[in-house]
Amino acid sequence: MGPIRRDALALAILLAAPLTYAQPRRVPQPDPQAQDEPSPDAANPTAAFQQAEARTHFQTGVGHYQGGRFAEAIAEFLTAHRLFASPVILFNLAQAYRSDGQLSNAITTFRRYIDENPRLTPTQRQDVEGVVREIETTRAVLSFEVEPAGAEITLDGRVLGTSPLPRGVEVLPGPHEIAVTLALHEPVTQTINVHAHERRLFQTNLHPVENNARLVVNVLPADAEITLDGAPVGRGTYDQRLRPGIHQLSFSAAGYQPRSENVTVRALSEETVRITLEARPRSLFTRWYFWAAVGGAIAVGATLAVVLNPIEPTAIPGNGNPQVVQSVVSW
Repeated sequence: MGPIRRDALALAILLAAPLTYAQPRRVPQPDPQAQDEPSPDAANPTAAFQQAEARTHFQTGVGHYQGGRFAEAIAEFLTAHRLFASPVILFNLAQAYRSDGQLSNAITTFRRYIDENPRLTPTQRQDVEGVVREIETTRAVLSFEVEPAGAEITLDGRVLGTSPLPRGVEVLPGPHEIAVTLALHEPVTQTINVHAHERRLFQTNLHPVENNARLVVNVLPADAEITLDGAPVGRGTYDQRLRPGIHQLSFSAAGYQPRSENVTVRALSEETVRITLEARPRSLFTRWYFWAAVGGAIAVGATLAVVLNPIEPTAIPGNGNPQVVQSVVSW
C-alpha cells in the first residue's frame, strides 16, 4: 500500500459529521455515511456539553491541519479526545502526528485507533496496519550538529528547537528542507534527500554577518554633534550596528571643549559610550563685570586727570571790559 498523502485525509468531510465512532472505508478516507450517530443523553447535560466542546476543538484542529500548523492541530485533537473519546479524533490525531514527523507517536495512535474501534472490518484493520508497517520499515533518523549553540533549527517548516538538539528526529524517506537561523549570523537553508532506514547527520557552521556588533552612544549636551570614523552620524544619541573593531568617536558643541576617543567594539557584542562634554572656559573680555570694571576705571581716571592736571585760564581779548576767564568749569 502506498503512503498516506497529506491531502488525502479529507478532514473537511468530518466536519459535517458528529464526533461519533466512524469507520473508515479505507485509509485515510473516513466515511461519514458509515457512522452510527448517537443521540445526546438528555439526562446527562455535562456529557452533552463536553461533546459540543470537543467538536469545537476538533474543528479548530482541522483548520490548523489544513493550514499546515500540525503542532497546533495535535494540541486541539488531544483536547477534543480528552473531552470525548472518539476513534475519529484518534485517526486524525495519528495523521497529524505523522505529518508533523512524530512517527513514533503516529504509530502508537494508529494502534490505539485499531484497538478502540472494534467495529472495523478486517479490510479496514489491514489498511491501518499496513500504514503502521510502512512507517516502521521506512522511517529514517536525522541528526543535527550546528554551531554556534542557540541556533534555531527548522525542518519542513516545523521548528525542532535550538542547537544542540538532544536527539535525532524521525523522518520519512524523501526530500526535506532544513533552515538554520541565529541573530547576527548568515542563515542556512538546504534541502536534503533522505533514504529509507538511513541515519543522516546534518552539519553546518553559521558565519557572523559583517555588521554584527552594536554601538550605543549618549552625549551631553543633547545637541552635541557625534562623528564616527570621520563622518557625522547624528546629535546627542547614536544606536546602530556596525562592523566589529576599533572606531574613533568625536564630539563637539558650541561653548564646549571638543573631545575624541577610540572605542573597541567586539564581534557579536554591544558597547555603550556615555560622554559629558566640559564647558569651554569663557575669556575675561567676554564677562560683564570685566567691562563694568573697565568702565569704572576709565571714569575714575578721567576725574583724576582733571584734578591733577587743571587747565590754565586763558584770557580772551575783549573790548576794554573786564577779561572773561575760560576754565574747565565754563565748559
